[in-house]
Amino acid sequence: MKVFFAFMVLWIGTTALANAQDDTDVRWFENLFVIPKNKSIDEENRMAEQRRRSAQETHDKKEEARVLIELGVLHLSRVNDYEQALGWLIRSLAIEDSLSLYHEKIFTYIAMARVFEEVGDYYKSADFLKEAKNLDATEEDLVLRSLILNESGRINAAHGNTEDAFRDYNQVLSLTRQLELRSREADALFNLGRLLTKQKKYNEALKSHKEALAIRRSLRDKSKEAMSLNEIGELYRGMKNYERAMANHVAALEIRQKLKDEAALVESYNNIGALYIGKKDYKRAIANLELALEAGRDAQDQEQTLKTYDYLSQCYKELKDYKKALAAKESSLGILDFIQHDKNERQLLETQNRYQMKKKEGEIDQLEQDREQREKVIEAQTKLRDFLFLLMAFGLIIVVLVLFLYLQKRRSNRKLQEINATKDKLFSIIGHDLKGPLNSLTAFSSLLLHHTDSLSKDEIKMLSLDLDKSLKNLFTLLENLLEWGRSQTGNIDFKAEDFDLAAVLKENQELLKVLAENKKITLVNNNPSPLPAKAHRHSINTVVRNLISNAIKFTPQGGSITLLVESTDKFLRVAVTDTGVGMSEAAIQRLFKIGTKYSTTGTAQEKGTGLGLVLCKDFVEKNGGTIGVDSTEGKGSTFYFTVPKG
Repeated sequence: MKVFFAFMVLWIGTTALANAQDDTDVRWFENLFVIPKNKSIDEENRMAEQRRRSAQETHDKKEEARVLIELGVLHLSRVNDYEQALGWLIRSLAIEDSLSLYHEKIFTYIAMARVFEEVGDYYKSADFLKEAKNLDATEEDLVLRSLILNESGRINAAHGNTEDAFRDYNQVLSLTRQLELRSREADALFNLGRLLTKQKKYNEALKSHKEALAIRRSLRDKSKEAMSLNEIGELYRGMKNYERAMANHVAALEIRQKLKDEAALVESYNNIGALYIGKKDYKRAIANLELALEAGRDAQDQEQTLKTYDYLSQCYKELKDYKKALAAKESSLGILDFIQHDKNERQLLETQNRYQMKKKEGEIDQLEQDREQREKVIEAQTKLRDFLFLLMAFGLIIVVLVLFLYLQKRRSNRKLQEINATKDKLFSIIGHDLKGPLNSLTAFSSLLLHHTDSLSKDEIKMLSLDLDKSLKNLFTLLENLLEWGRSQTGNIDFKAEDFDLAAVLKENQELLKVLAENKKITLVNNNPSPLPAKAHRHSINTVVRNLISNAIKFTPQGGSITLLVESTDKFLRVAVTDTGVGMSEAAIQRLFKIGTKYSTTGTAQEKGTGLGLVLCKDFVEKNGGTIGVDSTEGKGSTFYFTVPKG
């Protein structure tokens, strides 16, 4: 749960950081269109050029692309040189295409859309915004997407595509609420309010503008608060609610006076003047309109000044001051001529720009073709690389497979060699160890058969004892051979079971007590009961029996054998210690190996099979334990093995 919580905190933090970065980039782009108060166009252009040259010198292509965007927007919004603006943006686009700078490319496309909007080519403007949308679909930058949709909404609204504009602005509203971008949410509500006003849906428009106003007040954005108040005032004027219209326009005017926003003041004075005209209070209307003229001279807003003179002419006419009414009308016509002249020049300039920009469009198309060609080359290279990787992987798989089969074959061959060697050595042991007892039996039986009459009672008794020893040795050998054979062929299922190891030791003590007593050997077993173990009981029983038998065999008369069990964390350690003949280090090295037959005669001339310890090692290891020996020649031996605890 803690890991999940930590992951969620990390994810939220990372997402917030990414959104903050995205918002920073969008703010950087939007601020390019804001005219700074303390910098001239020449100064802005000079500083941008210095940064461009610096980026070129340091080979910082990403920074160079961003500076080129800034130069493009500068020539678009301040210089009004659309051809030059497009030229800068095309250069930026070329860098972005070559380096796959898709994020910056989106801003370039938006700026290009603005250029074509300025020359009245809304279709081309919409095309570039569509390209920006397509790129953003792969970038998944929601903040940037809200900017693109806002631009698209504005273009659609200007072009008369009201339904598309509504769709765009509603999507912007949804995104800004999702990302908690309050300022952008207010802008979206403001734009929706204006669209609704055009459709004369005043109540819905009023609701949208009031929501925008509430957000702007909470953010203390005074300039935009005044804009919302102005729009609400105009809505109320359209709804014939002059009191509320006046209250909102006065509130907007007071904010704009504090901000000393001359261009906005002209609008507010004109709107208040229009309200007084509606009330037929022409003197107050004139007072506000004269203030509008004064602000208009500083702002040089010809459209608002034209409106001011029209309102003044109307007021003086109603007051029957025809001289002033005529003067105001003449001023209005003069400004109208100026505006029309400016409009004609602008249209001519737009026509020239369109012609020049048609040439630039060819450069853009060429860039697009170059990009497509580059993508085809990259795609072909990618396919070739993938094919080579696939070929290499296939080759590697074949090499690994061949190596694996080779190693498997070597392992199999080695296993077969080991099995054959084991088989040969086993047969050698069997041949040697069976031959001895059988020869003895043959000799004894021959003596008894042919010389019974000449043998004394004591001689017959001695032969019988020797015959008994040979038979017992032969029986032990056959028993071990059978057990070992069953183990090697997998016929013994070494399934672990719970049992008392102390009971196993006790059983074997009782079983071999007679053998020990015959050699006057003391067999000590003071292990407490119970000793819970978990292993294959029968195989462990065989190990214990073999080790005690060996100890009896190699311990002289009067010696002792001690059975001791020690407990560790996971195992019981069984030790069989005798005071017998012991072994040399060389002899110890040959123990437990079927390939190096090691069998010696006991202290009472008992024959060994050489197979018992091999069997013990196999059984102990298959039960998950280990076996070993500590021995000193002439002093005795300790054979020990471990059994998993129960």
